[in-house]
Formats: sequence, C-alpha cells, structure tokens
Amino acid sequence: MASTRRMQGKVERYCASHNLTSLQTKHYYLACDLTRDPTQTLEPADRAHPILVCDLLPGKISASREFAFEEAAANWNAWHAHAEADAQVYNLIYAEKESFALESDPLGIKPVYRAETEGGTLVASSIADICSISPELSQHLDRNSIAQFLLMGYALGPRSFHKGLHRTETGERIGWSRAAGLELSRPRRYSVSEEIKTGIHLNAALLQVERAINASLERHSSGARKPINIALSGGFDSRILAAAMKSQNYPIRAFTYGRWHHRELRTARRIAKSIGIEHRLLDYPLDNYYQRLPLFMSAVEGQSESKVTQITNLLQIEADKGSALVHGFLSDPIAGSHLTDWFPNDDLESLDEVADRLVRALAPPHSRLQLVQKILDFKFDWDSFKGEVRSELCPAERPYQSAVLWDIENRQRKLISPHLLMLGQKFDVIAPFYDREMLQTWISMPRVALDKRYLQRQHLAYKFPELAKIPRDEETSPITPNLKNQLLLLMDTLARKAFIKLYGSVKGYRPESIWSLGQGMANASQIQKMNDSIRDGGKLLTEVFDLQLNLSDETLALIQSSPENGDYQTTRLIFQLVEYAKWIKALPVSK
Repeated sequence: MASTRRMQGKVERYCASHNLTSLQTKHYYLACDLTRDPTQTLEPADRAHPILVCDLLPGKISASREFAFEEAAANWNAWHAHAEADAQVYNLIYAEKESFALESDPLGIKPVYRAETEGGTLVASSIADICSISPELSQHLDRNSIAQFLLMGYALGPRSFHKGLHRTETGERIGWSRAAGLELSRPRRYSVSEEIKTGIHLNAALLQVERAINASLERHSSGARKPINIALSGGFDSRILAAAMKSQNYPIRAFTYGRWHHRELRTARRIAKSIGIEHRLLDYPLDNYYQRLPLFMSAVEGQSESKVTQITNLLQIEADKGSALVHGFLSDPIAGSHLTDWFPNDDLESLDEVADRLVRALAPPHSRLQLVQKILDFKFDWDSFKGEVRSELCPAERPYQSAVLWDIENRQRKLISPHLLMLGQKFDVIAPFYDREMLQTWISMPRVALDKRYLQRQHLAYKFPELAKIPRDEETSPITPNLKNQLLLLMDTLARKAFIKLYGSVKGYRPESIWSLGQGMANASQIQKMNDSIRDGGKLLTEVFDLQLNLSDETLALIQSSPENGDYQTTRLIFQLVEYAKWIKALPVSK
C-alpha cells in the first residue's frame, strides 16, 4: 500500500534482496513467502482473477503438505478451516486489482505489523522489514509499552515498543481498497457462545477434551512426514499427546532436552518406557539463552518472555526441514489453571470486577514496580491500564469466562508466539492444544474443571492409567498413587541428590529443574554478563531510540542486587531491551 514512487522503489529493492515473491499493481505492492514453488511468479492482479496466498512459517512451507484452496469465490470461513487444519500459524492474503485483505490465524500468532508513513501504509510480518524500509519508525518509542514489558514481560494488545508500529490482534483483519483506504476489524475473535455448559458433567467434559485432542492430531498429522517427532517434557500434556499418538499407531520418536540429573528428564524416560516408544536425550547448553537471542529477536523482536527460548533446544533434533514436530509446551497456561489462583472464588458480578482482579494479579511486587519506575523515570498509570484491560473484556455467561478469554487473547498469545515462531523456522509444528476446538473447550469449562489442572489429571487417570502412576517429576505426587512405583522413585531420587551435591560443588552449578535454566540466569558469570551489558547499554538506548534510562550508580546497584533478592526478571528484561537496541541498529537499511 505504499503510494509514493520513492517508497515503492525502496519496497521493491527490499523484497528483491530478501527473495520474496511479489505481486505489484498500480495501487499497492504485495510480497510474502509462498506455500507454492518459490520459482513461480504471481499473476499480476490487474490482468488476472483474484489470488489467495497463505503466508506461513519456513518449516511449514518446506513440509510435504498440499495447500490447495479450491473455492472459486471468496469464502473466508472455508479458507480458515483449511488453514487452521494444515497450518495453525498463518496469515491469509486475498488480493484483487484495487483491494486486498489480510486475516491472521485466530490467535494472531504469526505477527503482522502495520505502520503509517508519508509514502503510504506499510504492512509486514516483521518489525525488521518495516524498520529497514523506514528506519525513522524505530526511533519513537512508546513508554507505556516499555513499562508494560519491564513490569510483566510483554506489552498487551496491539502494542509494540514503537508508537507508530502496531501488531495485529487476535483474529484481526487488515483490509485495504482504493475506494475506502485502510479498514481494521476482528471477524475471527474468540467468543463465549450460548453453547457453553456451565454445569457440564465430568464425564462429558472428559469426552470433550479427548475428542478435541484426537481430532486435532488426526487433522494435523495426516499429511505430515513420518516418523513424527514429539517433544516429551515429562509433564501431563506431552505424555497425553505421546500416549494418544501411540494408541493411534503413528510412528513417533520422543525427544527430551536437559541434563541427566534433571527431574523432568528422568520422568520422561519412565514415560517413554511405559508407552514403548523410542526416546532420545538432547543436550542443554548453559548459554542457550544467549545462543538463541538472535533467533528470538527475529521472531518476536524480544517483546515477550525470553525463558521460552529454552524450547529451541528442540532444533537440535536431526531431521530435514519441514519434518513434523508435535508438542504441548505451555499448554498449562492456555488451559487457564493459573486463573484459579487469581480468582479463588467464582463470585464476580461484573466485568469491572474482573478487570480489577486481573490488574491486581498482573501487578509485580511493590519493590520491583518501584525499581522499574525509577529506571524509566516514569510513573505507570494503573488506572489507565485497568481501563485498557476492561475495554478488551467480552461479555460472557459468567464473568470468570471473560477472564479466561482475555487471558488467552492477550497474555497467552504473547507467551506462545516465540516458541512456535522459532521452532517453525525448521519444523512443521503441530500443537494440538492451540487448536480452535481445544481453546474453545477451555473457555467452555466451569472454573472448577480448570482448578489445578483437574481435567488433565482426570483424563490421564481415565484414559492412560499407567501414565497416571508416574508423577510430574520425582518430587511431586502422582495422579494415581502406587506404592511400588513411589518407593523406586524415592530410592532413585536419594541417590541422584547425593551425587549432584558433589557434582554441583565441582561444577558450581546444579539446578535440578529444566525450567530453572530458562531464566537466563544459569550461573553467576551470565548474571555478570547481563549487568555489564546494562551498564554499557544506556548510551546505546539513547543513540538508537533517544531513550534515557536512569542508570545511575545507585540504580545499577539495585539492578545488580535484584537476582539476589529473588527478582531475576527485571535484570533479564532490561538486558533484552539493550539487545533489542543492538538488533535494530544492526538492521540493513533499504536505500
């Protein structure tokens, strides 16, 4: 939609240098990665019928799937049903001579950013694309977004770090026509429908969950390359997926990353043995967080929780690009079990109360809030933030369900995005728990069904009783107690703990949990590396963004002491902001 000749030239040169297949009309320029042979060119829209492009991740494009949208007329519902079944993470672009429309996947996981410039409206799937064409857009920062990021780990809604750059929201459509100009709507947003059963019986709920999982696996795995790789973390979700695929006779091989002494890894081994599937261990480098930062920046510009970068250890799997990878990572927060802590009683009577409870739950400890406000020299307006949350809440039969829907659309999609986008660089990613039907199931459940993962626990006990005897890790209780199994686990745990105490004294490092590695704080040298970067990053942030943080000696001392006081996140997020400035500065600029 770039209208001036100068802007159009910059767009053309950028697309050519990045090997993007393009479609040009008199009124707009369209370029994207295609689901077809990239050597083919698109028929120009001003001398051919309209075209439909499915914009996908590289791993999905390299998969052996067929993406054939056969409807002759514009049929968005049919197109989305097809794309959701085969892709999950996608954008649909329908181009005509004097108009086009772009619709995201229901969760808006594959980013699309838009920005208004003097030369027209730029729309791209990466901030890097837009900032390379119009570098001035990167210089004007949104302090509210940065405050949200440093306080919570992500900026909500359509916010990016930049005032003039907006990311598509869940289910959003970006439409443009020569006659009407730019139009924004959200036709595919999730809603809590009249079919919600607030008094659903347990057996019916279990059948609904089982049906949704099996249907998703059938849809997504039917056209995938075999054997199918599966990430087996040792948690409830991954063992449910592994057992379901094994029972449906899919050829699978399981992978777990970590060190030999991690509780989750040892649990995963027991699960694989119980199911009877091949299981392999992937190493976990202690500097994984640093290794994956460039990929993390390119996927979501660092504007999300960085601890999910650990999931990229699955890129070690020896497989061709486009091979299938099934996983259930971060399915727990999608299922809303954490919300039962935020809403201990289903006694809310209005959406105003829901917004108030959500904001109180999201607020960080007072000491951290004071530190972030001191760093930014900026007082965060919680009343304005509560109004922002309230405006996004949809009416539901019960206010609690509005909170579940809000959480999925705002917080969870920001947590989900990084790992799906990073793994999608190589794999045909299959994530059944993020399917529309599965998400609609969680939204549909009464609050008690989500409490402490009640449904997942019951599903395991009902469908896979042997797996229910294996605890989540060695130090938790199994769903179904088993004396023999627990005694074996206890003996193994005592022997392991005795050894890793010695191992830790020699290596200076011994976290027992895989997730403890995901904080980017595995050892003292890495914390020091972050602190040094923050100390030197003040000038860089001023140079690149004209953002002056309060990094006085007093403030730096508070930042450096935050990990000692149990606050790992502040240091990590400020470090990410500095790394983001480095990433923006290094972007090639289209002349």
